[in-house]
Amino acid sequence: MNTIQEKRKTLFTPALLCLVIIAFFAGCSGFHPVGPKRSKTSNFLRKVQRNCGNLVIGGYTVTSMFSMNTSEPLFVSWTSALGSGDISKEKYAKSINGFYQNSDNEAAIRCIVRQKGTGGK
Repeated sequence: MNTIQEKRKTLFTPALLCLVIIAFFAGCSGFHPVGPKRSKTSNFLRKVQRNCGNLVIGGYTVTSMFSMNTSEPLFVSWTSALGSGDISKEKYAKSINGFYQNSDNEAAIRCIVRQKGTGGK
């Protein structure tokens, strides 16, 4: 009788694990890898790239800053944080100007902040 119970237990664990994994990828879990906040940020970044891509920050166009995200991760990180509302427009401008000090960033910053719209942070 122990053998039957052990077999059931052995089959139950992988089956339960499979159900949990399926539920996770189906969106039934409390955490989803592409949740609304991440989707909102992605939309914001695309909007910034489309509308402000030709403007310059730190001697590089905004479009090139996104394509260089491995060497310029702070720009992408701060812009994502602005899009998700994790930092204010003022803190974003101060951070960009503090890091990229030797160039005229104002037009690009104004454009990027304008993509955020009014209200919120």
